Amino acid sequence: MKIAICDDENIWLDSVVTVLEDYSIERKLDIEYQSFNSYLLLEPKTDEFDIFIMDYQTPEIDGLTFAKKIREKYGDKKTIIFLTSYQEIVYDTFAVRVHRFLIKPVDKAKMFEALDAVIGTSNLNSTLSVKSDGKVEIIPIRDILYIEVADKECYICLSEDQIVCHKPISQLEDELVSRGFFRTHRTYLVNMGNIRSFDAKTIEFSNGETIPMSKRRYKEFCSAYLDFNG
Repeated sequence: MKIAICDDENIWLDSVVTVLEDYSIERKLDIEYQSFNSYLLLEPKTDEFDIFIMDYQTPEIDGLTFAKKIREKYGDKKTIIFLTSYQEIVYDTFAVRVHRFLIKPVDKAKMFEALDAVIGTSNLNSTLSVKSDGKVEIIPIRDILYIEVADKECYICLSEDQIVCHKPISQLEDELVSRGFFRTHRTYLVNMGNIRSFDAKTIEFSNGETIPMSKRRYKEFCSAYLDFNG
């Protein structure tokens, strides 16, 4: 995830950078960012970024005009966060579907909340929908420890419960690999966000439960786990 920061005043650029660095450390996320003090410098590079944290008004062009250009070219594929000293212009930003409107000076907690909603801990609010016993179960991703194949069924294991699912584990892997899951064994798909410890033989989860680690997949798992934790 790449973030562009644009403000004509260095003091505000530096304050946003400080918050982003704190966010990266506290959320254990690898965040790429680049600062610009002019929209004219940023405009040729808009393809490179996913999130724009922008001053509402700069000398050469106002942020609203620039945001309209982003929406015309990319639709809703890009996220816009406005920074301003003037709270009264918030209503003008509705037309460009701004994700957040933050008042200067930058409030760390509010910026964290804005970033969380876009990228931060994406599993906090995401769910997995599966059919079980004739009904659809909607399971928060954050609650899943691991998924196990047994007797031709998949068992979605939570801290104090399990749900039988009729989807094949390969399909679940396709759905969940981008959300912090890894196939550590032929019969296990684990949520890396809920691992307490591991070694070449065993994985221990946050509730103390353990499962075996595949020796053949251990090296690949270590690499994936390091990437996941930034």
